Amino acid sequence: MAITDFFIDCVRKRESVTLNDTRRAIKSYTSTSITGYVGKGNTKYVNVADKITTVMQYNFYCDDFDLIFGDIIVYENKNYEVISNPQNTTHKNHHIKAILQLIENVK
Repeated sequence: MAITDFFIDCVRKRESVTLNDTRRAIKSYTSTSITGYVGKGNTKYVNVADKITTVMQYNFYCDDFDLIFGDIIVYENKNYEVISNPQNTTHKNHHIKAILQLIENVK
């Protein structure tokens, strides 16, 4: 059974910044439909403002070879941010792997 058998439809959102008439930056997102799978989560301990905080990071496998660091993935109505450079780990060119972190309050 291949990992692609577990892929479901999800959305990749990429931030783009444009300038309005007054040269003020306007942030927007462009959405692209992709298929992917969010795998097992790992707990990481991070030092934030001199306090230890736990964050959940997930393996993400997808067919989108244009995925980049900082993209937002909407998977089963949850928002995740790509926090690693995607890699073609199997070198078979049918999927890539990236690390995601669950995020909230996406505007």
